[in-house]
Amino acid sequence: MHQEVNIWRPEPDLERSCKHRKRNKMRILLTFILSFMTGCVSSFKVTGYSGGTVIIHCHFDYYRGEREIEIFFCKGRNLLSCVDKIRTSQNTWQNRGRFSMHDDTGENFFKVVIRQLTRQDEGIYWCGMDTLKSNKNNNKVELEVKEDKCCKISVTETVRLGGEAAILCNYPKKYESSNKYFCKEDSTPDCKYMMSAKSSLQEGRFSLSKKRAEKSFTVTISDLAEYDTGTYWCGVDTRRSNYGYITLITQVNLRVLS
Repeated sequence: MHQEVNIWRPEPDLERSCKHRKRNKMRILLTFILSFMTGCVSSFKVTGYSGGTVIIHCHFDYYRGEREIEIFFCKGRNLLSCVDKIRTSQNTWQNRGRFSMHDDTGENFFKVVIRQLTRQDEGIYWCGMDTLKSNKNNNKVELEVKEDKCCKISVTETVRLGGEAAILCNYPKKYESSNKYFCKEDSTPDCKYMMSAKSSLQEGRFSLSKKRAEKSFTVTISDLAEYDTGTYWCGVDTRRSNYGYITLITQVNLRVLS
């Protein structure tokens, strides 16, 4: 006579969740050990401004077949204490509170956006991939958030239809040699590029001119239409190749009256 024995098995969702947590812990531990041993982790500093936005470009190398692996952005002094802010494995914008992330599978970098910056956002962050084949895939990002008297947090411009808007943008002295950046908020979190230049530029109805002595640049939009109404940003672009960041400093609310 055989006695039936019931063997408990975890629910599929619970089992997957446990495996995922174990995998993440192992990834963090081993990647930290590898980084400590080799000292080859990429590192760069990012400066943002209170009330503004930073768009960080995280570079990585990957092996064939790895592009489906999750990418992450976390905060902590090291990978052992790092707490996820956002992560994804999808080629679409992902949002979590003030944090957004986009992985363009055609490039070897991904974007992380942090909006409405405060001093509490300062600290050490890490961005990379959940792979242990190369610690090159982990970037250490040191974020500093400043309040600079040079620049207003926001301005409002009201102009008549068909007229011209001259938007004055100030920038901190440290960005004298960086590209000056102007963009418009749209359906994506990273602000739609309008123009970027070190000194002067003309693109259609938009022009940018720089006044070095005053640490400012002016963006002029001519022949204004109703669709020009919206929220724009003045900032600077520090990117070099796939590394670096864009910092958006002053919000410009443009209203076109008919």
